[in-house]
Formats: sequence, structure tokens, C-alpha cells
Amino acid sequence: MSHHQHFSASYKLARAKFLAAAQAANAAIESLPHPLKGYEGEDLAADLAWIGPRDAENVLVTVSGTHGIEGYYGSGIQVGWLNEGHYRNLPANTALLLLHGSNPYGFSWGRRVNEDNMDINRNFIAFERGAVPPKNPAYAEVHPWLVPEQWNDAAIAEVQAQLKSYYERVGAKAANAAIVGGQHSHADGIFYGGTGPCWSHRMIQDVCARYLKAAKRIAVIDFHTGLGPFGYSELICRHAPGSEPLTLARAWWGDAVTSPEMGQSDSPIIEGNLRMGIARFCQPAVTVAVNIEVGTLPSEQVRLSVIADNWLHLKGEVFSAQGQAIKRQIRAAFYPEDPAWADICYPRAVEIQRQALAGLTG
Repeated sequence: MSHHQHFSASYKLARAKFLAAAQAANAAIESLPHPLKGYEGEDLAADLAWIGPRDAENVLVTVSGTHGIEGYYGSGIQVGWLNEGHYRNLPANTALLLLHGSNPYGFSWGRRVNEDNMDINRNFIAFERGAVPPKNPAYAEVHPWLVPEQWNDAAIAEVQAQLKSYYERVGAKAANAAIVGGQHSHADGIFYGGTGPCWSHRMIQDVCARYLKAAKRIAVIDFHTGLGPFGYSELICRHAPGSEPLTLARAWWGDAVTSPEMGQSDSPIIEGNLRMGIARFCQPAVTVAVNIEVGTLPSEQVRLSVIADNWLHLKGEVFSAQGQAIKRQIRAAFYPEDPAWADICYPRAVEIQRQALAGLTG
């Protein structure tokens, strides 16, 4: 079977492929229903597949669909991992937990965000400990021109001019922190992290409590796209510099691991990301959490697609000709349907997961 067959053209098909692959692998399957319907009117759910002893002390967790539309990549990797039998011959005392569609609404509707316009990868603040979301006062300056009233050639040109001017004025690092780093003040804006736990946050906290309570060593791989050179897989690690998890990540994966906090990645420092939420929920286990970030289009095009999609769901008509054009634009930004892209990133993702298993048990 070609690895291209593991990928899908819709959430509905991706989910069916995942469930079929999990069943063929004799995995224990659980589906956690989402309250809303999908783009095609289909049921939505986060689906779990567990392989290995339920009391395993070593667990490899993979997550797809955190940023909705990026689930096309993550789903293809998870389906391929199962279909190709990479789950076989696990080391002793080791299990796999595959979480498919952590943000099923965004996956189905072709959005990075969820049903509340939240970027769930900015939502995993320690609300349960009384933490409050970080402030991002710089976002207030850029918000008005990131949420235009119209979306036409003139509006697009204005947004592009404002972005160019802002990046030149404050520098790329400060601009990325303001625009991409996450904000919790403008619910209609981009990269909005919310002020309380969203559906996906609550669901994953529950999954951790029920599935990972016996684990002592956990590796978390969250699949993402949209940042970096075409097809290249960057391993972004947000553990503190000098910490045991960051040291282990570099022992397992070498120089492919980057630390935003140490200035080694184009990704800004982000509070409230999903995989660090898993690390918090699973204490005192030692959790090594990374995301694979696979490059697609130039960053300017990726950003513009996010702004366009935000406008569409605020003020446009999704099923209009304009709406469908915007949907094709954001899909291309996060899921290049180019066989050459999958030929680069698919084998690398398999290798990264194998290295994680070796590190967990070595």
C-alpha cells in the first residue's frame, strides 16, 4: 500500500479510515462525541485507539487535528502507522495511545480554530489551578486591520500593507509574538485562546485521567503543519531550557529539536499549548512533549489564509463562491495535496515515532 492512500480528502473519510485501521490493529477504541455537526452534516468525535497493556508505564501518545485543518497530515500519519503495522512488537511494559481529531469541528470545517473561534493550542492554561491567561497588549494594535469589514482585493492589499509595515517597524520576533503568539482579549480575532477550558481541553484532561494514570514515562507527539520550508519536519519542544524533558528530547531526536524559548525556532513562545497541558495533567510522570511542524507555503501566504478564514466565518458565507475559494486557500496553506510533500514528511514522521519508542524504553 502506498503511503498516499493513508491520507484523506475530508474529515469524514479520515475518521472512517482511522477507525478501520484501529479495528484491524485490534486496538481498544473509544469515540468521544462532539455536540455539533460537521461540514457535511456528519457526526463529530475525538477517537481514541489504545494498543498495549492498560497499565503500561511507557506510553507513546500521538495527537492529530489540534489545529483542525492540520489534521489531514496528522490523520494520514496515524492511519499509516496502524496500516503498516508499526504498532507490532512493542517493547515490554509499553503502549500506544492515538488521539484522532482533538479538534474535530475545526478538522471537518477546514479551520485551525474550534467551534468557539478558539485556537485550542493556546487554550491549555492551567485554569484548574487558578491560572489566568497571559496578556498580549500588542495584539490590540493589530486587531482592527486583521478583522476587516470586507474581503476583496482592496481589503487584501490593505492587510498585506499593514502586515509588511508592522513587521518592518517592530521586527519579526515582536510581530510574531503579537499576532501569532496567542491572545485572550478579542474573541473575534485570530489566535484567540479563550478565557476558560474549551471542549477539547476538557476532553483531553479526562482522557489523561482515565488512560495515563499508570504511566511513568510518556512521549507526546502532536502533528502540525504550516511553518517552515516545504515538507521539512521541525521538532518544536517547549520544555524549559535545562529541564530533563528537553534534555531527553535532544537525546532521542538530536539537532532536529528546537526550543522557541532559546530562540531556535520561528515559532514564538506560546502559553497554553495542548501537549504541555498533557504533561501537566500527567504529573508526576516524566513527559517528553514535542510537535512535528511541517512546512507548507511561505509564511505570508499562510497568515493571509488564516485572516481570510476568520473573516469568512465572522462575516461571509461559507458555501458561497467566495467562501469556497477561501476554503481552498486555507487548505493549500496547511495541507498541500502534492505527492512530493507527503513523500518527504511521511517517512520522517514514522522515523520520529520509532525514535520516540526507542527513547521511552532505552
